[in-house]
Amino acid sequence: MQEEKPASKDRSLERKAVFGIVCGTHLLNHFQSSMIGVLYPFMMKELGFGYVEIGILTATYNMVGSLLQALYGFIAARVRRAVMLGLGNIALGLSVVATGFAPSYQFVLGTRLFGGVGSSPQHPVGSTILASYYGGSRGQALAVHSIAGNLGTLLAPIFAGFLLVYMGWRAIFYVVGIPSMILGAACLLFRDQLRPASAQGKKSGISYEGWQAYKKCLQNRNILVVSLVLMAGAAGRGQGVNVTYLIPHFINDLHVEASHAALLFTLLQMGGLAGPVLWGWISDRFSRARTLHVSLFLSAVTTFWLAWQSTVSAGLLANLVLYGTVVTSRQTLTQALLSDVSDEKSLDAAFSLYYFIGFLSAPVWTLLTGWIMERSGFHYAFSVISGSYLLGMAVLLFLREPAKHTEASKGVDLEDPQ
Repeated sequence: MQEEKPASKDRSLERKAVFGIVCGTHLLNHFQSSMIGVLYPFMMKELGFGYVEIGILTATYNMVGSLLQALYGFIAARVRRAVMLGLGNIALGLSVVATGFAPSYQFVLGTRLFGGVGSSPQHPVGSTILASYYGGSRGQALAVHSIAGNLGTLLAPIFAGFLLVYMGWRAIFYVVGIPSMILGAACLLFRDQLRPASAQGKKSGISYEGWQAYKKCLQNRNILVVSLVLMAGAAGRGQGVNVTYLIPHFINDLHVEASHAALLFTLLQMGGLAGPVLWGWISDRFSRARTLHVSLFLSAVTTFWLAWQSTVSAGLLANLVLYGTVVTSRQTLTQALLSDVSDEKSLDAAFSLYYFIGFLSAPVWTLLTGWIMERSGFHYAFSVISGSYLLGMAVLLFLREPAKHTEASKGVDLEDPQ
């Protein structure tokens, strides 16, 4: 027994390292994507492009990443998850560093395209790794993973603005790109410890983890329902509606300065840090479907409340924190629910389809919100968005929630994977 204790301690340290690396790559993934908004004005002036070109850069990066997410269930039959995650982050880091050398807009477009490819494994592969490691506590594990991304989104504008005082925009790309490559290489070092796809998938190539796994997922009503719930909600994916429209709304409609608008947006992000942990903890102890229903209802209420805020007040401040807390929880809760309704062998395909379907609507909601704002204003645009969460509640009614051993899950923490 005494000889087993050091081995058990080593396994615990190893699990912590893997958990930290996966969450760290997610933080850097969101960080580099969010910081570029602060650097665009300097890049526009030096490279000579405008707002239309910025829209093309953003759409290219997001669409490439979203479309490729559907493929990782196939790739997992041949390639270890850690290798996919590691190579993706190395590619992402290289694209960020390369952007610092950009001589033209076309070069930046190419690096953002390459960056979209590199960032694409993070959500489906990183989530699958954590879901396969943690059983009863997967809600908390996936919540921390989500929070890491939200933290990157929160810190990026502040950090980039601070660095601009001491260095140019090109140097900032160098500084941020290198850590992504380091963590990507660390993933490769742990490739034998991270649980790979099943042996059956490796022997038969694109078999169970490939076409059969996707076919099984598409025939699984619960997987489709969970994916459609993520798709229905307009905001809460860490990109799109909130990032695009809230700060301009604060400046143009509430008539606050840009620095104050950034602080208001930070309140939302702070709620986004606490929300996933709180809702993940609740879902590990009670019905995930009922927890998600409550979260979606509160998302609708806080969104409608935000739509009709016309002045900066204590009510607006509270609204933003609560809005961030509930809207960002949908992704964490649906991830945990997806893990519950999927079997271990088809988990890669399930997460790939989930992210592909769920993120496919993000550009649509962004364009629709802008169109309504242009014609009718922020009030009506976000009133429509509030209805998207009620639509998600309606879709969730078609779910057949599996039985969950709540008592067993209470004794599981992030250091004791199932």
